[in-house]
Amino acid sequence: MPNTIWASLAAIVLAGCSSSPASQAPTEGRIVVALTIDWEGAQISRDGLDAVDTLRKGLDGAPITHFVSAAYFTKARPDATAVTAIAEAVHPGDELALHLHAWRSLAKASGIEPRLSPSFLTGTDELLEFEDGDVGFDLDLDAYSVPELRALVRTSRRLLAQTGVPISKTFRAGGYLSTPKVLQAIRDEGYTVDSGAIDYRQLGALGDDFLPTRIKELWPKVGTDSQPFFVDAPGGPLLELPIAAVSDYVTAPDIVGIFEAAHAQLQKAPGRDVFVVLGFHLETAAEFAGRLGEAMGKVRARHELATRLQFTTMEGAAELARSALTPPPN
Repeated sequence: MPNTIWASLAAIVLAGCSSSPASQAPTEGRIVVALTIDWEGAQISRDGLDAVDTLRKGLDGAPITHFVSAAYFTKARPDATAVTAIAEAVHPGDELALHLHAWRSLAKASGIEPRLSPSFLTGTDELLEFEDGDVGFDLDLDAYSVPELRALVRTSRRLLAQTGVPISKTFRAGGYLSTPKVLQAIRDEGYTVDSGAIDYRQLGALGDDFLPTRIKELWPKVGTDSQPFFVDAPGGPLLELPIAAVSDYVTAPDIVGIFEAAHAQLQKAPGRDVFVVLGFHLETAAEFAGRLGEAMGKVRARHELATRLQFTTMEGAAELARSALTPPPN
């Protein structure tokens, strides 16, 4: 993620259409939309939660998939409101999924030795420092071995279970760095869906060089119009649901353009679903979630687009995608 965005995050800490059941296959192709939010593990603010609520009001009940870091529970002084805040934010019909940033406090809670370099933002040994003393938000997950990554995943899942909300088998890596080691670790832990693939150019447009280059190494062919695909992992394939756009990095017109491109794909193959995964972040929602709301308002105002939308969770999107894809041979 660009340094400008995460400098903003550090500063913060320092200071619709109705949804349709995914199991009901449409008679004609739809634009399948999965709205996602990453909870980074830094700070749950009232401003961020209010921004999510404001966004929801314009979505007519569309579900949201919450990729949540468990680091809120592992700080030196854990947020006493975290369990309630997460449980209340995940509405009926939403999905609770796992988001992994390698916070030092989470590593300690997982019983592994914390790694303190390199940063996926800069490639250096300097990690972002937060007021609460925790670091590791921008640590490259590849600093850990597969067994250590599995420990981080297991501990995260155990901690998130405190919310009482069912946790899906959908995963997103911090920094979008679903490396081979990360994919092996989550596959070994029983996860079946990853959502880390993103167009590296989307982040590079904001002037950050190191992370886009790193993402390009992993996802060189992924664009804003990329569709679900299978990725190889020891133990079996994982379904990859690429991210079309994250509102922190693009404008509302950019997002509308993604829907226009999706509609054009439908025109070429009318019987085939087109998938659009959109994202934003809790910690920067007050600043950037409005872009997503503005874009969705414009999309829903256009009849040719609005009539083709089907909102669902990442689990629902995965179910639809699997029905249309041929699984790779084992």
